[in-house]
Amino acid sequence: MRISAKENAFLKATLNRVAFFVLTAFSLTTYAEPANYAFITNQLSNDISVIDIDKQVVVSTISAGKAPAGIALSQDGQRAIVTNPDSQNISVLDAKQFTEISQIPVGQGPVGIATNHDGSIAYVADWYEHKISVVDVNKQRIRHRIDVGKSPAGIIYDEPRNRLYVANRDDNTVSMIDAKSQQVLATVAVGKSPFGLALTADGQRLFSVNVQDSSVTMIDTQNLSVAATIAVGEWPYCAVSSPDGKFLYVTNQDENSVSVVDIAAAKSINTIDVEDSPEGIDISANGKHLYVSNWGDDSVSVIDTTTGARVTDIKTGKGSRAFGDFIISQ
Repeated sequence: MRISAKENAFLKATLNRVAFFVLTAFSLTTYAEPANYAFITNQLSNDISVIDIDKQVVVSTISAGKAPAGIALSQDGQRAIVTNPDSQNISVLDAKQFTEISQIPVGQGPVGIATNHDGSIAYVADWYEHKISVVDVNKQRIRHRIDVGKSPAGIIYDEPRNRLYVANRDDNTVSMIDAKSQQVLATVAVGKSPFGLALTADGQRLFSVNVQDSSVTMIDTQNLSVAATIAVGEWPYCAVSSPDGKFLYVTNQDENSVSVVDIAAAKSINTIDVEDSPEGIDISANGKHLYVSNWGDDSVSVIDTTTGARVTDIKTGKGSRAFGDFIISQ
């Protein structure tokens, strides 16, 4: 059967359209980018704002316990775990469905929190009982408790090295714990009232944010010695290091700013203005953007790390704190 020129052109156009949609569908399925979210604890509205950091908008709000403060995320992107100081428990969240799975009692004053790669174990700093609770998240119970210094706050779990680091605010110290034996191996004296902690990706440098003397203590984790004390802004709270280990970013509550620290030079090299009373801070996986929760302004400020410019502010719930690791890639 012969096909006319007109019919042949129509057939080619149809096949081209089909091929286009097939290839487009294949590329979307094969090369779809992972979704990136920030989970912001709002202590005064008892909820968590979920921000799509690619679109820079709040896409969900999750109810939690009373006065949610600390946040930790599993590296597999499945769970977010939140401390609720006023209800004395932790909320376990499904990080994909944006729902609360359970609440687990953990003690009188849960504040800082860290977790292992799949979120099956949570380490919770108890401010009032001066202990770290090791929580079996799947079985919803405390497995063990570790004595540390007075009023533990910030906590970091370095899983590759089986180490826990804890900032003891009222002892002016940082504890290093062997996560396997659950024993305190060493205690390092730092500045006055350490609260937030940060660790470089290679695990070589630990930073204690010292609230009452407006400084950061840099600790060499190899020999557990103080490498430097770095001046930052007034009443610093939290910090995060860049993925390449070159910079440290510190929130300054009383100056409404973020200090940029050159780690190699051990000095502050820039200050970036944000909104009222910045507390939690985290950085995107590619290191291009900082996200800063502003307690007094109920918002998150987004900072371009290349230019040092504040790009936008995203409204969240009341009393945004986000104390810990709050950015996740799905």
